[in-house]
Order: sequence, then structure tokens, then C-alpha cells
Amino acid sequence: MAQFDLAKDLSWRSLIYQVTSPELLETLARASKDPLKIYIGFDPTAKSLHIGSLLQLCLLKRFQRFGHKVVVLLGGATGMVGDPSGKSTERPMLERSAIKGNVEAIRHQVNAILGEAEVVDNSLWWEKMDVISYLRDVGKYATVNQMFARDSVRSRIKASDEGISYTEFSYMLLQAYDFLYLYDNFGCNLQCGASDQWGNIVQGVDLIRRCRKDANIYGMTTPLVVKADGTKFGKSESGSIWLSKDMTSPYELHQYLLRVEDSQVITYLKYFTFLEEKEISELEKETVENPSLREGQKRLADEVLAIVHGIGEVKKANEAAKDLFGSKDYASFSLDDFEALSREVPTYEAESSKFISSEYQIADLCLESGLTSSKGEARRLATQGGLYINGSRVQDALVEIKADLLIHGKYLVLRSGKSKTHLVKAI
Repeated sequence: MAQFDLAKDLSWRSLIYQVTSPELLETLARASKDPLKIYIGFDPTAKSLHIGSLLQLCLLKRFQRFGHKVVVLLGGATGMVGDPSGKSTERPMLERSAIKGNVEAIRHQVNAILGEAEVVDNSLWWEKMDVISYLRDVGKYATVNQMFARDSVRSRIKASDEGISYTEFSYMLLQAYDFLYLYDNFGCNLQCGASDQWGNIVQGVDLIRRCRKDANIYGMTTPLVVKADGTKFGKSESGSIWLSKDMTSPYELHQYLLRVEDSQVITYLKYFTFLEEKEISELEKETVENPSLREGQKRLADEVLAIVHGIGEVKKANEAAKDLFGSKDYASFSLDDFEALSREVPTYEAESSKFISSEYQIADLCLESGLTSSKGEARRLATQGGLYINGSRVQDALVEIKADLLIHGKYLVLRSGKSKTHLVKAI
């Protein structure tokens, strides 16, 4: 892959949203002679990154492929403060022990996807920083007027009666110093992030230029990833779509991507895969001419699952879907078949006693299993003909559910619409 094509590749994929200097695009072309060192930061607010974060990890992988060096910064310190960017209310505070566990879990995820990248925890330097040094070495170079002008601060002040705490107000300076520290100690000269990080990134660029007069440093943002209706990509009815298989199974991730809208699938193929322009153009043509085949969605789901969990999980997810959606006779499944499926698809364990209760309704099971977000949704699905048990359409979700529906006295299959399927296992 030619080094000089990186800027063109990023532009074609619409991955460049903002840059602090137009010179960055020229610099990207000189990877073989003068490689950049790029960093992106993630605050460990959960035990896993979510699917939206994959865009940033794929971006780092693209830089690696074109000869640049990358660093992933995990906010073991800043995660205890909370970034106000894109948030309308104060983030909940996490315990130090929880953040430490999250850092290690995310470190493993990053290593699995990026391999040779350096992964650094910013508690390494913030735990050694005292308040006076922070005020002299960092606070001295930032004006309150400048900080109030940032969108992340201004929007919180305008939109909320609670305003913004000093803790979150100071976050942008903490991130700015991270950039300075990584510049001095790791040679990082480009920080990237989503567009809601623009104010924080610019603050870091400004700090370095004030403290290191001859520094050649840059900032770049990518677009926020949204769905066709403008809502955040990576959310489902049951919550976030995570990169950890313990929090979102590979099958669930695969199915989520298969349900992507036609209007967004080509954008996501550009963002989340390493397919070349010619191949994505062919998938775009196929999507327009034969949308019912969903070739773009199938390729997106397979490619992303391979990146996150490996090619073996792609095969398992496709086989599980074939078993669930290709069969009209679940009664022919053996116990071993169901046990194998339960390791791949969302499975709810229900107490056996519930199936002999005269008060336990189908709508209750739909809600408890996570198939629907409410009993009302289950009733609407049944009314509209979109709710199934063991492949048979449910006419009324308020009907009591009986033990004779359990295949082998242990399993039943719940389905919403054409593809969302959960197993229920009686224990």
C-alpha cells in the first residue's frame, strides 16, 4: 500500500472532520521519511469499549498500515474526573478500584485489535502531580475566557440548571496536559478523536505551542457515528453494543450490524472495515440494485466481527443464525444443539416454577428476557404479527405461558420480527 495514499484514503472514507492545520494532510504523505506518532485516548468508564469506539481503533490501525506509530492512552486518572463533552449532565463518579479493573480489561481489547501499539495509562503521571505544580505548569497557560468558549462547557451552562462542576470544567486542561506529556516523553505529535473532542484537542495543541515554541503538532477529529435517524450508533433497545464478548455476544454484535439501514451501510463499511474503494463501490451498487439481499450488511457484519473477535466467531455467528432462522422445526433440535446455540445467542435463564404459574404471561417473558423493552412492546408485536415462540406466531402476548412450550422440557425460542431471537432456558 503506497504511503502517499493515506490522506486520500482518509478523505475518501470521510474520516477527516476537522484539522488544526492543513499542513497535516501533507505530513501524512511523508510516513516513510518522517512518520507521525498518533495518540487517541479512551476513558475507562466501563469494562469494555463500545462499537462506536471501534472507529477510532480502526483509524489507528490505518495509521499503522501506512507506516506511522500509534499510542493508545487509557484514562486511569481522567476517568475519575469525567469528560463533559457530549454530555448534558454530570457523569457519575467511579471508584478507583473499578477504574483500575476497567483499564486492564480495555488494555486487552486494544492489544487484540492493534497488536504492536503502545498502551499507556495516564495515572502514571497524574498520581505524581501536586496541585501547585498543576496550577503553575498547566493552569498558567489557559484563560478562563478561552475555556468558557469551548462547546463542551458552553452547552452545559446553557442547557442545564445545574451548570458544570469545577471538576468537569477542568477536564480539558487534564487532557491538554496529557498531550504535552505524551509529546515530551513518547514523541506524540498528533492527537485524534471524535468531533465532540475538538475543544479538548485544540486545548492540548495550544498548550504545547505555548510551552514548546518550535513544536510541530497537530489535532484531527473524525465525524460522530450516527444512525439514519441521527441517534447515536451503537445503541440497541437493551443498551450499548460492547466490544467485550462477555457484555455483547459475538452473535448479538453480528445481528446488530446485519440490521443496519441501507442508507448507512456504505458509510459504516468505509468507517469500520479495511475494504478497498473498488470493493465498497461494488457493494454500494448491489445495495442500490438489490437491497433485499443485504450484501453490504452481511459483509459489514462479517468484517467487523473478524476485527473484534476473530474469523472463528464469524463462522459461529453465521451458523447460529442459519440454525435459528433456517429452521421451522425447533422440536427436532437436540439438547446438544440448544446448548451450543446458548453459547452463541442471547439466552435468558428462567426459573422452571414460572412455567407452572397461572400468572406468568408471554409478555412477562419477553420483558425479562430482553426481547422487548416493555410488556406494552410485546403486546404491540403480537398484535402486529411480529412475535413468535418456537417459530409459531403469537396472537396475544397476555396469554399465560405453559411448561408444554419448553422443548425437551428446558428450552424455547423467542423471536421478534424477522431476526431478533433469544433463547429461554428453564433452570
